[in-house]
Amino acid sequence: MSPQRLHATYTGIADALSADSPPVLLWGSASAHVCLGQSQSAACELAPDIDVPVVQRPLGGGTVWIDENQFVYALIEPLHLAPRYPADWSDWALPPAIATFRRFGLGVEQHDRDLWLRGRKIAGTGAATIGGSAVFASSFLMRFPRQRFAACIAGSAEFRRWLDAGLAATMTDWSEHASVCVEVELRSAFCDAVSRTMNWQLSPSVLSAGESSAIDAVELDAHDDDSGSRHRVHRDGIKLNADSHLVERTENGVCIRELVVRGAVSRRAVVMV
Repeated sequence: MSPQRLHATYTGIADALSADSPPVLLWGSASAHVCLGQSQSAACELAPDIDVPVVQRPLGGGTVWIDENQFVYALIEPLHLAPRYPADWSDWALPPAIATFRRFGLGVEQHDRDLWLRGRKIAGTGAATIGGSAVFASSFLMRFPRQRFAACIAGSAEFRRWLDAGLAATMTDWSEHASVCVEVELRSAFCDAVSRTMNWQLSPSVLSAGESSAIDAVELDAHDDDSGSRHRVHRDGIKLNADSHLVERTENGVCIRELVVRGAVSRRAVVMV
């Protein structure tokens, strides 16, 4: 699936869902791309002339890498059936993923709005109200190309080298802990977990005419909006996980670069420029 089609699909389905519609689980994958959160700016977040497409999603969160080694899912439900406060959506929507990871021997734990494994983030999340629907999305990350992702992020060459090291310290993927499973087995396990933990009655389905039209409309209208209201999510740098970040700023002729891992300064440099 193309990157644009992936994000247009859950957006269009959510737009088309009526108040009395059953919930929808969307599962899919897409070719390599960088995905920006709804309030981000490519000009602020990304290096110029990166070699993969950039897509702006209608969900919250920061900059993420998506490719064929990642299985993306979106849980879509009429808004009146979801928890009243979006702050509670992670507790509502993450149990199926937790159960699925653990079924394959990966003892993940919820940390804020993300899933962590052995002290590092293995799954982030994004959520939003779209139309009359609550949408919550995340993924199963089989392999994470740290260097390729780091090369896409705005900053100096040294910043990106620090970013590669910071990602190694704060993020992980499935392949570091277990053999990568077959997609059909993972999807089946996740569907079973959704049925058990959320009490959704799932069955295979095809897109309705209304959903297809809504998806086409979203894809046709997709564009990158670098308006002045957009900003870098983490000032002067990038958030690596809930407790970690990397920043680089220049003040009065001095470049200050700082990597914070699990709330503590891991590395700091002050360089005259």
